[in-house]
Amino acid sequence: MEQTVAQHSPEYIREEIKRLLKYAPPEMRAAAIALLPAAKRSLNTGYHPCLRGVPMRSWRCLLMLLTSVSAMQNDTEMLLRVSNDLLAIADRMAPPGEVLRQSAEILVHALYADMYVCRLRNANGEWVARSANQVDGGSIPIVTPMLEEGLREHPVMRAILEGHTRYVVSNNLQALAMGGESFDCIIYKEGYRSRLAFVLRERSNKPPFGLVMLYTKREYGFESFDERFLSKCASIVSLTVGRRVAVARDTLEKAAGAMAHYGNNALNVMRNQAEYCGELVEDLDANQARSLRLARELLAEFPEHSRGRMLAVELEKALARNDLTELAGHLGGVLEGTRRMTRIINSLKKSADRPRLMHYALGHDVLRLEDDVTRED
Repeated sequence: MEQTVAQHSPEYIREEIKRLLKYAPPEMRAAAIALLPAAKRSLNTGYHPCLRGVPMRSWRCLLMLLTSVSAMQNDTEMLLRVSNDLLAIADRMAPPGEVLRQSAEILVHALYADMYVCRLRNANGEWVARSANQVDGGSIPIVTPMLEEGLREHPVMRAILEGHTRYVVSNNLQALAMGGESFDCIIYKEGYRSRLAFVLRERSNKPPFGLVMLYTKREYGFESFDERFLSKCASIVSLTVGRRVAVARDTLEKAAGAMAHYGNNALNVMRNQAEYCGELVEDLDANQARSLRLARELLAEFPEHSRGRMLAVELEKALARNDLTELAGHLGGVLEGTRRMTRIINSLKKSADRPRLMHYALGHDVLRLEDDVTRED
């Protein structure tokens, strides 16, 4: 119809519609004619159906097209509103997980869903649940904390592995073992019947990094939304969240590069100073041993109970108490600390590509930079 509208006059289109409806049953002909005003309003608002070159062979094709176009008459306005809301999130500085949650809050209301679950992919390839919420504020069903891409039979995992699919709609949330399309049947038992999963991908054919999964208790709850509209929503969320991921990675790369430059320079100075102190300790130890030997020789030169002998005894005791072993041990600890900091800086540089997080005090997640000596060496 999009090509027809562009290439033919309204009179030609009218004649083609009459030709297609010529052999339609009376009730089907009446239904198609009743849909024409709604379809025209939809086209006038700027909506363009994606026909993919499928020809109109019969009245059945025409009826399906008119039904689809009529149902999508508000898509253009909705897409504009949703896209503005989603793109506005990118102006606020927030971590990727928070941007993902804010995007899901917009989508769950725009698409008339009842619940959302957001997941981000970690370094191990697992899809970790980061946030979830119900529109009515009710309790959230138990969801799998982490998902693995090994579930190749699952529609969401298939969409992830295909490399180009941006969303997938599932209308049977029972477990796979029961012939359904869910990771488990808990959500199905809670009354949810449909799921719409957005697969968030960065550009340049990079692997997907996030999932926004919307659930509704309506049967075939997401079937009324146009393919173009859902693809646009997925693209915008991928753009906003992916931009935050890119900004976070860029910030981490700059921080790691700066730390590697300045930190390694400072560590080299500290290491050189500690090693030089170690050489001084060795010299002191050698001088102490020589002084102690001379004190004992001097002690033998004085007669018993003489003042010189008493002073020689005190000198020998003082020299014997000056044990430099403890000082050398602490200097060794300083050198080991500088080596440990070097490994931590190297781990920070690697985190730009493979960040690892650990839970820290006050509920914060921080980069895990411990030096795994056995693994690194």
